[in-house]
Amino acid sequence: MKLKVYSGLIFVWINLLFIPMAQAAELPQQAQLQFVDSYGLPVNMDFVQKDGQYQINTQINLIFYQMQFVSSGTVKDSVLNPLSYTDSRFGKPYAQARFSEHGVDYGKVSEAVKHMLVNGPVYDMFALGWQLGFNQGKLSANTYLTNGKKVYQLDAVNSRGSDQLMLNGRQIEIRQYSISRGDDVVEYAFAPQLENIPVRISYVDNGKVYTLQLKGGRINGKVF
Repeated sequence: MKLKVYSGLIFVWINLLFIPMAQAAELPQQAQLQFVDSYGLPVNMDFVQKDGQYQINTQINLIFYQMQFVSSGTVKDSVLNPLSYTDSRFGKPYAQARFSEHGVDYGKVSEAVKHMLVNGPVYDMFALGWQLGFNQGKLSANTYLTNGKKVYQLDAVNSRGSDQLMLNGRQIEIRQYSISRGDDVVEYAFAPQLENIPVRISYVDNGKVYTLQLKGGRINGKVF
């Protein structure tokens, strides 16, 4: 009897060894996302990666209100390595950042370029959103964030638990995180059911709180 029990335990243990490990999420080849901001304005965010390069193009394109944020760099094994970030207003660059291995050049285009030495990765607001989601809410030590005008060293990521989001008439689970950025807090939410793409981004700029909420889109050509 004992022999049968031991044999059964050994059989279960051997089978557990061969259960496939959960794989890390992979960044999509392309995604077109439609958000709405705090003031009800439509915001389009396009993500594309090809031949080891990525670009995130986020736009509010109305007659009276035009803003564009473009992040670009390299990507390998679902890890983004930003090389440049530009904040444009009405088609003209307003602030920008250029990243190298040990530093970042940044500032408003109307002012002298500033340089800051860093000892970790530097992301813009949107690249950080994608990277955080595809890294299961984790960041490397000494991670920095820039909006083109300033550079902040980030504190640890805080999990704010799970919640439900109504999207196109159905409830989906989202996972929420917050990060201290200087005196402000940046908040992100991601949807595991949608390959961990960002579904909410909330941040402060010039004392105003901006929140982008996902309303729909496509991932690799498939409507969700």
